[in-house]
Amino acid sequence: MKKQLFQILTLIVLILNVKNVYSQSADFNYTFDGQVKWMMLTESGTLLSSTGEALVGIRPNSPEVSFKIDRLKKVKEENLEFVPGTPFLIIKPKGMIQHTSVVDLVKGEMVFDSKESNWKGGVTSRHFIAPEMKLVVNGMHKGEGVGNYTNGVGLYDMLNGQLVRIFERKSANMMTGRPDILGDDIVIPGMKNVTCYSISTGAVKWSAPIKNATQIITKEETREIYAFRSKGDNTVVYKINADDGNSLWPEGNKIKGIISMIEFTNHGLALVTNIVGSGQKGLVGGIASKVKGSGTSKVYLLDLNSGKDLWDKSPKTKGIINHFYIEDDGILFGVSSGGINKIAFDGTPVWKKPYKTGPGIQIMAKVDKGMLYISETETDILNLKTGESVFGKPVKYKNSKAVTSCYDEKQDRFLVSCKDGVYAFNGNNGEYKLLINDVKFEGKEDPTNISVRESGILLSSEQNLSSFDFDGSKQWHTYYKAPGISTVGKILLTAVAVSSMAMSSAASFQAGYNRGTLGPYHSETQRMETYAEGFGDIASSSFQAMGQRFKATKATENATFILTKLSEGVGLVKIDKDTGEKVDEIVLKDKKPMYEVDDIEGILYFKSGGSTISGFKLVK
Repeated sequence: MKKQLFQILTLIVLILNVKNVYSQSADFNYTFDGQVKWMMLTESGTLLSSTGEALVGIRPNSPEVSFKIDRLKKVKEENLEFVPGTPFLIIKPKGMIQHTSVVDLVKGEMVFDSKESNWKGGVTSRHFIAPEMKLVVNGMHKGEGVGNYTNGVGLYDMLNGQLVRIFERKSANMMTGRPDILGDDIVIPGMKNVTCYSISTGAVKWSAPIKNATQIITKEETREIYAFRSKGDNTVVYKINADDGNSLWPEGNKIKGIISMIEFTNHGLALVTNIVGSGQKGLVGGIASKVKGSGTSKVYLLDLNSGKDLWDKSPKTKGIINHFYIEDDGILFGVSSGGINKIAFDGTPVWKKPYKTGPGIQIMAKVDKGMLYISETETDILNLKTGESVFGKPVKYKNSKAVTSCYDEKQDRFLVSCKDGVYAFNGNNGEYKLLINDVKFEGKEDPTNISVRESGILLSSEQNLSSFDFDGSKQWHTYYKAPGISTVGKILLTAVAVSSMAMSSAASFQAGYNRGTLGPYHSETQRMETYAEGFGDIASSSFQAMGQRFKATKATENATFILTKLSEGVGLVKIDKDTGEKVDEIVLKDKKPMYEVDDIEGILYFKSGGSTISGFKLVK
C-alpha cells in the first residue's frame, strides 16, 4: 500500500512539474534528436543552432525547422564567420581537416562545401569578395578519373552556389593572400608573382613580379590595382598596370606599420598603418610592445604616379586612429585616445592645430552647424574648416564608459546620457543644460540606451528602465534584479549578446556604405533603411528578404524584456516602455537560460528542454 501511495504521489509531482513548465503554451516547438548546444539569432533573422546531430536554422514564424544540415555536426561558435550585411555564414575549418562550408541562412542552403566540391582535404585559404558576392578558395581540386588533381584557385558565385572557374596554378606558386576582382578579371597574389586571369575564359592575361603579396585591392572606375606585402612589422605597397601587369612602382613603397585602413582619393592613395609599441626603448620596450599591444597610427598619402609619400612629415597621432574620413579639402581623422585633426592633400594642416578631445571618441558625424563629436568626457560641434568649437566650448562631463545619445526631433536638440545624467544640447546655438541629474539605476548599472518616446525620454539598461518628461522630471522607474545565474551562464549569455550585436551593427558594403565618408548624424532606423535599399539592388531572394527585414518596424518597439527571477523560477518580464508596467511574464524554468529575442518579428526563442527550442509570440 505504501509503495502504491508513493507511486501515486510521484505521479502527481511529475504532473504538477509538467504543468508548471508548460503553463505558458509555446506557439512553436522544435524538437531535435540531439541536445541543443547553443543558439544564436543572426542578422538575417534566422535562428541558428547546433544540436550535435546537425546545424539547424529556424526562420521567423515558421512552424517547422527551416533547414537541417547533417554534414555540419558539432559546429562550435568559434567555427562561425558571418559575412556582415549578407545572408552568408562561413563555417571555418577545425582540427586537421580543412573543409570549409558556406551557408545561405535565408534559403537554408549550403552554397559551397569543399568536401562535396571535391577539394582534397579541404581548402587552404578562403576569401569572400564583395560586392561581387564571390568566394575564392585555394587548394587541390579532384577531377574525373583516378589521380586527376588540379592545383588551383576556385571562384564560386555565392548567389547561386555555382562554380565559375578554377584557375590552374603550380604548387610552387600558391595563392598567398586576398585577391580582388576588376571587371572580368581576377587578380591573384602568389608566392612567385601576382597573376591576372580572365574570368570568362580562364586565360592568363599577365603576371607581375611581386612575390608573397598578402592583399590586392582594385578600383573599377580608374582601373587601379595595388598589391600589399607584409614585411615584418611593416608593409610594402606596389601599383600595377591593369592592362599589361607592368609594375608602376617597381621597388614598391616601404611604409611603417601594418595597414589598417585604405581609401582611394583623386589626390593619392590614403593609408593608415598601426605601429604597435609601448613607447619604451630596447629589449624591455620590445617585450612590453608584444605584451601591451599599445601603439600609434601613421597616415600616408601615396602619389598615384610614383608611389612617393606626398607628405614630408606625417602628423603624430599619439594613439590609434579609429575614425578616418576623406573630405573635399583633406583627410579628417580621430584618435581613440583623444584628438581630432584635418590635413590637406598636400600635407599641410587645414586647422591651426589638432583639436584636443577626451578619450573614446564614439561618434563623429555631420550636423547643420558642422561636425558633432561625442567622447567619453565631452560633446561639441566643430567647424570643419577651422577645427574650432562652433560655440566656444564643449559640454564636459565626468569620464563615462557608458555614453549614449539620440536626437530629440520635437525639441530640436541632442540628448547625451553620461555619468552626470542627461544633457540637452542645442545644436543651433550651443546652449546646453543638465536636463536630468537624478539617474539612479540599481544593481550597479549605468544607462546604456536613450530614446525619445511620445511620452518623454526613456533611459534603459539590462535591468532598469526610467522615464522622464521632456523637462527632465521623473515619470517612473522600473527595476528587476538580475537572476543569480552561474558564471558559466553569464558568460554564455554575454557571448551570444555580443555576437548578435556585432552582426546587427556591421557595415553593409553592398548598401553603399562608405567608411571613408563622414556621414550625417542619424537614427538606427534611418541606417537600417539605407541598408535595406542596398539589399534591394541585389538579384537574390535572400537579399530581398533581408531588405524587407531591415525596413520592418520592430514588433516589440513599445516593449522591452528583462531577465529576472520570478516566483516560479528564472524568466523574462515584458515591460511597457510608455508606462513601465509589467504586461506579461514568461517563465523559462532554467537557472542558466538559453534564449534569444527577435525584436523585429516579436518572437522569443527559448531552450525549453535539452533537445527542444520553443518559440513564443511576444505580440498578440
